[in-house]
Amino acid sequence: MSKRLFVIVVIFATIFQLFAQKSFTILYLIPFESDGYEQKFLKSSEEMEHVKSYGLMGFWNGSQMAIEEYVEKKGVSINVVVRDISNDENKLRNILDDQDVMSDVDLIVGPFYSRLFTIASQYAKEYRIPIVNPFTSRHDIIENNEFVFKLIASENQQPAMISFLAEQNQSLPILVYEDSNSNNKSWRICRRYFEENGVPYFSTSNISSLLLRVKPEKKHIILCFDDNSAKSLIISQSLKYNAKNSNITFIIPESWLESKTYDIEYYSELNLHFFSNYYIDFNNEETKVFNYEYTHRFGVPPMLKNFAYQGYDITRFFVEYLINDKDIDRVKLNPIAFPLSFDKFPNGGYENVNLQFLEIIDNEIVPNKF
Repeated sequence: MSKRLFVIVVIFATIFQLFAQKSFTILYLIPFESDGYEQKFLKSSEEMEHVKSYGLMGFWNGSQMAIEEYVEKKGVSINVVVRDISNDENKLRNILDDQDVMSDVDLIVGPFYSRLFTIASQYAKEYRIPIVNPFTSRHDIIENNEFVFKLIASENQQPAMISFLAEQNQSLPILVYEDSNSNNKSWRICRRYFEENGVPYFSTSNISSLLLRVKPEKKHIILCFDDNSAKSLIISQSLKYNAKNSNITFIIPESWLESKTYDIEYYSELNLHFFSNYYIDFNNEETKVFNYEYTHRFGVPPMLKNFAYQGYDITRFFVEYLINDKDIDRVKLNPIAFPLSFDKFPNGGYENVNLQFLEIIDNEIVPNKF
């Protein structure tokens, strides 16, 4: 072997060895609520939803599957520490003060409750450890803390997208059906955005008043902020039979899709759209494989409600983040359900800006391409 070839071999061997020796430790702080757990026989995945201690078991199951993929298939060394933590501040502080645990931690996922996350995020800032909050929409958690990753897109993105769509389609003013019986948070956020940015809108809690504003020759965007499942059917029937306009984009609460009173015939008739943090393409081959393997292993199918998809996607994303020396721009990943694309805020952390705007076509949910 020539001297030059020998040097090249040594260099590659050294690089390979350094990569092989790279090891990461992830701390999961998940509210399993195991202190109040009473074992019972469960016949179906639906029954699990009513057992508090199972609330986030799917998240952890999905995370395990992601970790095992990297360890067994890609040879990445990952140490995992899992703690059951909900609202117990003393328990959290004991974990954070345990140097045997915390000295090697490269990433923290959780806690999921706001007050405890504030404590943990300050610790993360002091020791320069990235920390992930999977499920809050509060923007303040990323202020003045560059180590926080907020995974739920800001609710301000919804009115911004609606305004853009209305301007593009010449659908101003935006028509709004609001709930007269409650102070709806989503509508408050949307209304504030419209008023601060001069977006024309008309709002009412009277369906007849709304119908008077619908013109046959005009494109309309109609927003609904009424979560009442019985009312959803009445509103839809009124629009379908009395609006005399087939060019309506009807944006509804995501909860309507779970309503047992809502009639499926209105899905395509009214051009239904909704916002969601997640989107699953069940025809995707990777999704099919994950569903099969998850069900085979845990005996129940993965669901958005038990956060199985979210745990899987989040763990894969942040393992890639660690592998790529915490350079978020180098993370390239196809998610199952939780698309992640981050903006860095000045003097602050990172927020996912990938909010899903979905529509129903032929009774199938697909991303809207406006």
